[in-house]
Amino acid sequence: MSKIKKRVKEKEEKITIFDKVWPILLRFGIASIWIYAGVFEKLLNPRFLNPDSTSYVGITIQVLMQGPIMRGFLEAVVLPHVMLVGELVMIGEITFAILTLTGAFSRLTNTVAFYTNFIYFLSAYWADTEEYGINLLMMLVDLYIVINGVKGPSIDSLIARKWNKINDWKLWFLVGSLFYLSIILFLYFT
Repeated sequence: MSKIKKRVKEKEEKITIFDKVWPILLRFGIASIWIYAGVFEKLLNPRFLNPDSTSYVGITIQVLMQGPIMRGFLEAVVLPHVMLVGELVMIGEITFAILTLTGAFSRLTNTVAFYTNFIYFLSAYWADTEEYGINLLMMLVDLYIVINGVKGPSIDSLIARKWNKINDWKLWFLVGSLFYLSIILFLYFT
């Protein structure tokens, strides 16, 4: 047996069940957080988009505007379009959940999810340690998936059989970044 084949075999033998299962559990974990936030806290909550409710997204935005870092951004971009932003957040969270769970366009999905968590993180870090912790953790998981892709059964793995660009994390990070920036610019200039 050649030295190269021997090294490859040794490397394959070092892969444990943990190495195979952990990325899948991480994927299901982050998808469940998005499902809970998008479906149960927003879609199924009639108060989320109701201006007469104390759970209205606009009240949340007004509270977050008291924080020092994101005040200008929230005033200029989010507050003038609070209903649209509430709907976009809800749709985004549900979409992140479905695409992460199925492993479809995972690098693009988690790039956009990263920016969403980053804005949540900067907006709410000062108000609640729970928001600080969960958004920081989700940003790290998002980046892990952007760079490493999803492991195990996924739509990405099926696409990669015919189109290897699905695995180019730099490409999808750029596309996701431009997509997110275009939404922010649209909201800012309309």
